[in-house]
Amino acid sequence: MGLSSKKTEYKSVPYSAIKGYAIETAGSMDRDAELKIYASGVGRLDLDFKKETDMFKLMRVLNAYVLVGNRSGLGKGDANFVQPSKSGKTGIFDLLGDNASQIDAKKVEAALKTSPNILLPDESVELAFKCGRDSFCMTSHRFLQIDVQGMSGKKVEYFTLLWPTIKAFAVETAGSWDRDAELVLFTNLPDSINTSPGFPRKSRTRIDIDFRKGRVDLDAVQRFFSDKILGTDAVDPSASAVGVTHYSGSAGSFFAWAGDDNRMIDPKAAEKEFRHALQNSEHVEMAFKGRRDMVLMTSKRIIVVDKQGWSGKKTSMTSLPYSTITGFAVKTAGSMDKDSELCVWTEFDDVFYPEQVGEDPPPPPIARRSYFEIDFQKNKVDLFAVHRYMSERCLRVEGGHIGPDGFFVPNLRPSDMPVSSDIFEPTKAGAMDKLMGWIGGDARSIDPAKLNSALHGDTDLLQTDEKVVLAFKNGRDTLVFTNKRIFIIDVQGMSGKRVAYKSFPYRSLRSWSVESAGSFDSDSEIKLWLKCYWISGGPGNKIHQDLRKGKADIISIENYVAEQVIGARSGAAALEPDRTGANAGAASSMIGFLKNDAVATDPSKVEAQLRSSKILQNDERCEACYKVGRDLTVYTTKRIILVDRQGMTGKKVEYRSLPLRYCEAFKIQTAGGFMSEAKVKVYASGAPDIGQDLSKASSDVWAVNKILSNKILMH
Repeated sequence: MGLSSKKTEYKSVPYSAIKGYAIETAGSMDRDAELKIYASGVGRLDLDFKKETDMFKLMRVLNAYVLVGNRSGLGKGDANFVQPSKSGKTGIFDLLGDNASQIDAKKVEAALKTSPNILLPDESVELAFKCGRDSFCMTSHRFLQIDVQGMSGKKVEYFTLLWPTIKAFAVETAGSWDRDAELVLFTNLPDSINTSPGFPRKSRTRIDIDFRKGRVDLDAVQRFFSDKILGTDAVDPSASAVGVTHYSGSAGSFFAWAGDDNRMIDPKAAEKEFRHALQNSEHVEMAFKGRRDMVLMTSKRIIVVDKQGWSGKKTSMTSLPYSTITGFAVKTAGSMDKDSELCVWTEFDDVFYPEQVGEDPPPPPIARRSYFEIDFQKNKVDLFAVHRYMSERCLRVEGGHIGPDGFFVPNLRPSDMPVSSDIFEPTKAGAMDKLMGWIGGDARSIDPAKLNSALHGDTDLLQTDEKVVLAFKNGRDTLVFTNKRIFIIDVQGMSGKRVAYKSFPYRSLRSWSVESAGSFDSDSEIKLWLKCYWISGGPGNKIHQDLRKGKADIISIENYVAEQVIGARSGAAALEPDRTGANAGAASSMIGFLKNDAVATDPSKVEAQLRSSKILQNDERCEACYKVGRDLTVYTTKRIILVDRQGMTGKKVEYRSLPLRYCEAFKIQTAGGFMSEAKVKVYASGAPDIGQDLSKASSDVWAVNKILSNKILMH
């Protein structure tokens, strides 16, 4: 970069961060070939190549390094299809719509292993569809789309999507007037943000495949994707599954019926109706029915059944695995809003910006499936039973383990481990009012032991093996840290009758900060960045909670959250001892302070200070530190810590932590000519990126490169 070319940027994208990639051959008019890389934190990287470049060789290299281990999927899909009827006619509408029909997977596999050779030696095509000139192939290792472009068809894109990148899916039957059946794949494929009206925020958040009516076995398609995303159905059906229905009889008021609000129904009856769509070992454990629509909570997923059109023949079934759910809440009915609700946050960015109409301001974005609510009829659903059930399926259970990379791996409840029947016992009448009466009052700290007893009382809001560790109250809201989740009791409305009980498992937390109170700002604060895409009615993933001064020990919060998120990850150093103290003491340089440059600081002194402040874990070490004015950026053996001193007095200090396990990629930039400094940037998934200027005179940019290489490329 620059006239002298002394300034050089090196961007490192680990293969583990790649969620999808595509090669595109040169066409008749477009003479360049192209490579597209979709990487977490970074988004999409586009690289152009000369026409004569062997792009298929390049794709084979990516196949070998990216399609490894669990990144190639959970298991083999059930491709034992009942062959669809051939009575469906291929008319002009099919040709114009390019509706897909099933083709011989083995013939496609043979072609893709010869001309061109783009499959791995042990990779097999399990399912294939033809759509006009394009093809969709579901292999043992990936979802592969072949897109023929241009008039000549010489320009072809071969797009690879890793199976774990598909977070949910939906199948939709054909209707009376709409001749197409449809498959929709919901992905968290990284890409640049787009806020243009009429477009989603991410270009490939949904992948749609239309099927010709009568030419595809839709139940078989659903079984196939269930196996690929939920795990191969190799377990025999369990006879010990339990379910619940506390309410029966009428559908409730006319307005609830017209609004399609749900009521509890017998899960065994629902399972019998939808047995064809379930895996053999899968059971419906809770079920709800509105006017025509249904919600099924099975041992593996939530299924939302949406009947469309006047006849109801067109039915959509959306499957959301519990592993995709990053947060949930139950919300009680209020004085004005008579519905209670289940709220669900998911792991994929499905946010959409509707088209602008006329001269009116653009309409607000909509969450679609990034966040959705299921309305329940008041007094027709045991809301706390729903909450207890979601806790059992979405929170970790005992038996988590330390993985080979040193991370604590939380286990969700296995699908063949049925939820205890105690979870479905009716909640005692008046339990909520009793709990809120106990919690109510002015802002104060809460005794964790007493709150633990209250939350384990008649409401049973916490699991049997769950306990309150820290609890804080500010105004009407309560923030609770248990050994399994961050639990927020959010009192809403003038009357305070509408209360949301929000749960965010620690596995959803990507970064956090705690901030002390200052001279003028009397509140301390905590900020949490979550693996979700919709918070407080709009796009975002940050929760901001105020805590009263003198009532919250922010260091205790910091320590506990670090233990839950970072866990027992190895604290081994990434640098040799003689490189950890580059130019110690240079932070006092007056020029450095006046220029606001980053200056290398003695890590041992910073480590001693952070350890005395009880910020670091016992086996955590500081490897490199850089000072910017009054602020510090610290690279430890487990995370990056930003220490931000604010205000005139500097008494207000924020400590933000970004675990290295969620740092996806990085770049370093060497210093150039006059007045030019070195820089480093770390790309994070689900949290703000970190950018850092480094002093040309006193900072070892290659030491930072080695830390990030060892800690990010190895995870």
